[in-house]
Amino acid sequence: MPRERQRIAVLALQRLGDVVTAARVTDALSRRRDTAGVELLHWEQTEQAAALLPGVAARHRLPFTGLRRRARVHAIAALRTLSTHVDAITAEGGFDVVVNLSSTRFSCWLAPALLAEGGRVLGPSIDALGRYVPSHGAIDHLNGWGVDQRLSSFAHQDLYALAAGVRLAGWSGLREGNRRRRGPVVVHPFGSERSKDWRTPDDWRQLVAAIPAALGQRVVVVGAPSERAVLASIAAGSAADVETCSLADYTALLADAHGLISVDTVAIHLAAQVGCPTVVLRQGVAGGLAFVPGPAALCVDADPEPAQLADVLALALRQFSPAPVPLHAHTELLRRVRVREGFRDDHGMLGLRTPSWCHAPPQAHDDDANDSHWRAMWRCHFAGVPATDSLWAACAAGRGRFGALRWQALLSLPDRLGAAARAFALRGQVAAHRSDRDDGGDGRSAA
Repeated sequence: MPRERQRIAVLALQRLGDVVTAARVTDALSRRRDTAGVELLHWEQTEQAAALLPGVAARHRLPFTGLRRRARVHAIAALRTLSTHVDAITAEGGFDVVVNLSSTRFSCWLAPALLAEGGRVLGPSIDALGRYVPSHGAIDHLNGWGVDQRLSSFAHQDLYALAAGVRLAGWSGLREGNRRRRGPVVVHPFGSERSKDWRTPDDWRQLVAAIPAALGQRVVVVGAPSERAVLASIAAGSAADVETCSLADYTALLADAHGLISVDTVAIHLAAQVGCPTVVLRQGVAGGLAFVPGPAALCVDADPEPAQLADVLALALRQFSPAPVPLHAHTELLRRVRVREGFRDDHGMLGLRTPSWCHAPPQAHDDDANDSHWRAMWRCHFAGVPATDSLWAACAAGRGRFGALRWQALLSLPDRLGAAARAFALRGQVAAHRSDRDDGGDGRSAA
């Protein structure tokens, strides 16, 4: 008997960049034979990003500003407004599956309210008794380890997709990348938070002026309409153009762009969807693996200081070139910043690693190996497969800057993975004790 086709709701109650990363989820769910249709719920402020997502049969805007304003008057007023929207969305009887891509309390509470009788939530939710329900080990991991960039070894969008049952490998984005690019170098100077800024507008002005000579490309400076004046000042004195376009037009621009230089903002996620080579100047809160945009990105972390103008030009030349370009003066550069490239592992999950062309110190390669070991450990846990002794040993060795911290955090977990880690550590202690005893207690053979 054929399976009944399912109505699926995807909750993307997130910021612009996070909504863009939901493209893989909506596309994959819409292609399943048992899917009747995929409907998207998003905040009104993210309408342009929501419009980019493929495979969506209907989009429902929730009034974030209106709900907040009514909540200030009285909590019941906000609930009545929300109830009206939910009733309209679920007029046909609710959804068989609700995929929640956000861990906010509001989104976790809303997800089960959209279900039809017998439906299920994929992702985090709050049940009828007010208890938090992760629904998948990946979500439990995300809201435990994932919030600490020292512990996290996964991109958040991968963990949500994994919980939704979406195949991680094989997603090529909104458009195919790796083709010949004839467009300009796009520069996106500002994000939503000042803590993510790279230096000053004057530094951006010098960078924009230097790009044509260094890279042989024209420049387009892009930002929000409210930033037009400062964008014009950055482009002043050069031949650069200024654009404050819609996200759809921005995506088209990036699809043909020679490359993108940007801070951590929605631009890097748009670029990832169209395979645009990107140099991401990261500082502030987004220094870890949680917000990796994609495999075409080169993440440059302010570690210990922001990249200098010459650093950015050298890295852009390397990243935007179709063939490998030697990175000159790399030793001096790597004393200031940490350089890693995005990649997808054999399981389709995003990670960061030191580029092969980057002569980084041994610690950088230890960090990469430690990230790889911990991703493998957690994948085993998500799948319910026991880790091998060699994998346990690699994680317990504590190599890399965060290796020891991760191992100690695992030992303190109250779940079965923490218990397995403690058992492995105990076996190691017993083996060491036996070895010491056999050696006569002083390292010499008892014979």
